[in-house]
Amino acid sequence: MCGIAGIFHRDGRPADGRAVAAMSAALVHRGPDGESTWLDGPVGLAHRRLAIRDPPPPRALSDAGRQPMLDASERIVVTYNGEIYNDHELRSELERSFGVRFRSTCDTEILPYAYLAWGEAMFERLEGFFAIGLWDRQERRLILARDGIGIKPLYYSENGSRILFASEIKGLTAGGDLTARIDPVALHTYLAAGHPGTQTSLYQDIKQLPPGTMIGFTERERTERRFWRPVRAPAIRDLDEAVVRLQSTIETVVKSQMVSDVPLAVLQSGGIDSSLISLTLGRLGLKPPLFTAGFTEKSHDETAVAQQIATAAGLSLNVIDGEAGEDAEASLRAVVYHFDGQCADTGALGFYHLAGAVRRHSTVVLSGDGGDEFFAGYETYAATMMAERARHVVPRGLAGLTGRLAYASVRGNEKRLPAAAQLARFALGLGEAGNSPHLQWRRLVPRFLAEKIYDRGMADLASTDPFAEYAEYYSEPHDNVLDRALIADQRFHLQSVLTKVDAMSMAHGLEVRVPILDRRVMDLAGSLDVSLLNPWPKGAPKYVLRKLAERLGMPGEAAWSRKRGFNVPIAQLMRRGGLRPICDRVLDREADVFAPFLKPEAIRLLWTAHREARSDNAFALWPILTLGIWLTGLATPSPRRA
Repeated sequence: MCGIAGIFHRDGRPADGRAVAAMSAALVHRGPDGESTWLDGPVGLAHRRLAIRDPPPPRALSDAGRQPMLDASERIVVTYNGEIYNDHELRSELERSFGVRFRSTCDTEILPYAYLAWGEAMFERLEGFFAIGLWDRQERRLILARDGIGIKPLYYSENGSRILFASEIKGLTAGGDLTARIDPVALHTYLAAGHPGTQTSLYQDIKQLPPGTMIGFTERERTERRFWRPVRAPAIRDLDEAVVRLQSTIETVVKSQMVSDVPLAVLQSGGIDSSLISLTLGRLGLKPPLFTAGFTEKSHDETAVAQQIATAAGLSLNVIDGEAGEDAEASLRAVVYHFDGQCADTGALGFYHLAGAVRRHSTVVLSGDGGDEFFAGYETYAATMMAERARHVVPRGLAGLTGRLAYASVRGNEKRLPAAAQLARFALGLGEAGNSPHLQWRRLVPRFLAEKIYDRGMADLASTDPFAEYAEYYSEPHDNVLDRALIADQRFHLQSVLTKVDAMSMAHGLEVRVPILDRRVMDLAGSLDVSLLNPWPKGAPKYVLRKLAERLGMPGEAAWSRKRGFNVPIAQLMRRGGLRPICDRVLDREADVFAPFLKPEAIRLLWTAHREARSDNAFALWPILTLGIWLTGLATPSPRRA
């Protein structure tokens, strides 16, 4: 896992080596083990290396994996971030069918030869996660590609004849005179979803390469093609068959993802997904250490269950403080810096600390992300199925009123998600226009608050739906509402989770691998009938995974316990914890920074009501606080590792 960047002048002007070097320097945290640049006329490519694979004797990582990397003919140049798990199979095929002779065991080396052999079709053949910049010197063509589910980020900018790309926005802005002007429509989505979507950024001139997509640039042409995306095509309805196939597939995937020439560990929560990984490793006789985050607020803490899993798998467990105490403000500033202000995931602060602590022991970790979106683990799925009935009989106006009253009643309740807060979300979703309340369940700034706090730069957006991209995916023609909800979450909501995991881990130079988001697992999940995933109201969410977990030895109480998720108690931290000072500064004294997009005085009132426990505005304030830290220049990078 690394950081990549590049420049392509479509008019033939030579790439500026100093600009390429500056882009690379901005990404040093992603690749602390080495850097290299490559210049050839109008193209400049950069790579920051986090060394994971290819050790010659005596087990010191070699320079054979150095990038940008060329094939033997020097026609194809690649800069790449990710891991390819079927590289041995592809390597054998390239050797057998095309006579390729490889000089290393690094997975990067297959990429230029795969392109020469199969062209754009190579991307469908890659099992793993990746962001790739590839320059074809003969065709004078730049190709950018991103893995199918978007595990690795890739931002780009088309500014006149100049193409810039980088793993992070700070890499783009370091390369020259790129102006970061806020896009009000993207900001509207960000304030609702905690991220601007899968195709845009908060800035007008910076885009994201969509997951599962490749874009090609020549001097005159721009082509774009999607090569993979998750689908729902239910064909398996037998529980026993599903459990057997899942066990076999997960074992294959987990084993393939253990390849590493540096220390490897597992991020263990109390949930089913990470537990399946740990239990599978135990059955395979592999013994990596487990790490989990602990919280003083018991409704957030999962250490007891994590210990049960560790014992069942025969693995050791290490507990990390997930709250950071007095370091919370400095940590949040670093979180915002590494997000480039683009994400407001409420679990980021805890994950940042966990990643930093784990990095002192391991360079690679396995994580259970993706299980909720592919195996229907969120409670929102039951809410969506209930809402499908309720929306036909509950008047929209009454639902909206109920939601606002419930929202106001939460006040100072510090529990994870009080009953009144759940009612507020459910009723506010029913009260929205349209027939898709599912899109509203995770909304951070509800519409009635947006109408109060939006300033002249966004006033015309306050009453509009911020979830246009989300709604596009939800509108796919499936008979079962849960199929539509799953597709929408896989293609949209999951992006917030993946942005968090990538940015917070790479802040510390830690590689995170996600077995459940291996394409082999995702394809199998897409073939399972919803009755095996979430048989509401007669069965628990992630039903088939719970059955598999029991089969692998997970204690019954843990296997069938309610999902908690990984979030820090932000309401408490903001009111009287380590985040109180920065909240007072950004949301009160320096709130003028939000104009002309948000009304400073309205933000002050929102914060005061939360601070005094007259209402619980923590989730609404979180993206605003994140944005404010970015706009005021308070975001700061993580300290360098010794």
